[in-house]
Amino acid sequence: MSNSSELSIVKNKADVTTFWKLFDSYIDELSVNASLGDDFDLDYFYSDEYRDAIEKLRIRDKNPLRILFINKEEIIIGFLMYVTYFDEEGKCFLMECYIQPNYRNLGYGKLAYLKAQNHINDEGALYIELTPTNEANERFWSSVGFEKSEDMDEDNKYYYRKLL
Repeated sequence: MSNSSELSIVKNKADVTTFWKLFDSYIDELSVNASLGDDFDLDYFYSDEYRDAIEKLRIRDKNPLRILFINKEEIIIGFLMYVTYFDEEGKCFLMECYIQPNYRNLGYGKLAYLKAQNHINDEGALYIELTPTNEANERFWSSVGFEKSEDMDEDNKYYYRKLL
């Protein structure tokens, strides 16, 4: 089985609709598996308020939020969501990364992340920052070069960083 994947940018209304369906599955799973930081606010991630905020960030001109689908042939198997703050020393914050369960532990996540990292670097980011939600996430992100910092976010999760 080939574990190659391609990335594509969420661009139009149909893509956005597809993204939210996949995101709902991600949040369902995350709400059960999140073990780091403060309690998980499930209702917020399903709210119109959250979705409207994400859409505003996605379509803004300055430092737009990017959503990349992870595709295996014609099948969308996951997504990455990030914002690069060029006015904050080139920081890219990787907000979400998801691979559907039946495609995990086959190398898709690592390959997709490395492709996304190259894309983010090509866009001009100098480093990537994220906050793992559980121990398995910590192991994955450490395996691709992220290091735990001493800094914590507002939900008491440690930031992990990687210089590009």
